[in-house]
Amino acid sequence: MFGRKKKKKASRIGRTVEIPRESQEPVKVSFPGMEAEFKFGNAQHIGTRKQQEDSFGFSDLSDAELLSRRGICAVLSDGMGGLSSGREVSELTVLRTLEFFKTMSDKEPVCLQMKAFAAKLCEQVFDLYGKDGRAGAGATLVAVFIYGNSLYWCTAGDSRLYLFRGGRLYQMNEDHDYKNRLLGRYIRGEGSFQEAVSHPQKDALTSYIGCPLMEETDVSRFGFVLQNGDKILMVTDGVYHALTEEEMAGRMRKDPQEACRRMIMDAVSKNLPGQDNMTAMAVSYN
Repeated sequence: MFGRKKKKKASRIGRTVEIPRESQEPVKVSFPGMEAEFKFGNAQHIGTRKQQEDSFGFSDLSDAELLSRRGICAVLSDGMGGLSSGREVSELTVLRTLEFFKTMSDKEPVCLQMKAFAAKLCEQVFDLYGKDGRAGAGATLVAVFIYGNSLYWCTAGDSRLYLFRGGRLYQMNEDHDYKNRLLGRYIRGEGSFQEAVSHPQKDALTSYIGCPLMEETDVSRFGFVLQNGDKILMVTDGVYHALTEEEMAGRMRKDPQEACRRMIMDAVSKNLPGQDNMTAMAVSYN
């Protein structure tokens, strides 16, 4: 029913380095009736694991026609090391998401297309790796599309999407894990709060790419309107388990690349036992 909690492996997507190179130049995009400037950041660390299973990627930021027509895509995926082939599935998730972004229809609502894409990818991964009705591999998904001043997202699993606005960090998606399922029951008057936060399987994922039946996805129903100065942060659980939201928010006051770099350095400096793989991605909007 549930995915096992994750270990991690070495990804060929994006940069997999101890400390990333310095940030690139801002990207200016002309949308109908407006212009926007974006800055990007990313950083990744293997933690104490033997391999890196986080994968990430951005759409082509040098393709002016694609930028103007489609906007920007950022995608993050955390392979589930408790199952086999976590690295391969996280890479596949990133690649398929970037391909889907380029071929989306202009005639259908974004939310419906994103949800259908996630469900189809989940089914494909399960068909490839599943056996006897059980998942054989899996990965989380955080896919973000920005067009004009509208933010769209689709998530599955426990990797997180945050909005940084006015000096504060707001989580935009829900963690799909057993703890949240138990908390939902507690809110409805079933079970206890203590059971939810201390259950031995509280970190087990209830939805992810590759699960037998994807019952939970977070999909933005409409485009969320961005404001000047907003920043988007995407992180795997290795980051937010090592750092508090206050610590992450403090770093998000920096430019995206410096924010991600410092965030990963902060987490590494804590020398936590069993430190998971860590990936942070950030986009600023002006």
